[in-house]
Amino acid sequence: MTKRNPKGEMPFLDHLEELRRRILWSLAALVVGTILSFILVQNFDVMELLKEPIEPYLPDGRLHITRPTDAFMVTLKLALIGGLVFSAPVVIGHVWGFLSPALYEHEKRYITPFLIGAVGLFAAGVLMAYLWVLPVALRVLLTKFQADYLEYIITAREYFAFASQLIIAFGLMFEVPIVMIFLGC
Repeated sequence: MTKRNPKGEMPFLDHLEELRRRILWSLAALVVGTILSFILVQNFDVMELLKEPIEPYLPDGRLHITRPTDAFMVTLKLALIGGLVFSAPVVIGHVWGFLSPALYEHEKRYITPFLIGAVGLFAAGVLMAYLWVLPVALRVLLTKFQADYLEYIITAREYFAFASQLIIAFGLMFEVPIVMIFLGC
């Protein structure tokens, strides 16, 4: 427990100790979320779900790998992204727990709607990227720029990196309205 003076303030070193504790709990949540996500990626075939948008453009319906570790690394990267998603509530809770004592009541009441809006908009961006943008981008990239002298060798590593970056970028792009409203308050 942290020590506070009668005004409710903490000494600087106590702030650092609390920050260290909250960072460690957040990292622990990330590790647990990544392990859980790793199990889910393997047992529920998340790679097959992410492969669906590119499947029509694969001649034999399969992505290629060029190194023995590629399949494991792709699984690990997907698990880390899932771990970030699963640990986000814990991390947000610790950030809120650290910052909320420094906020006034009128400032605190705006945070919950912003957080709900941010999560909703991020999910909408991810969904839009997966259902609409990724298939359209693949169609354009793999058909409009196809030439007789070019043959695509689409590797699992490169495709999943492209797909996950595009999906996360759209999720983050959908956060712009929240940032603009927050900065305008």
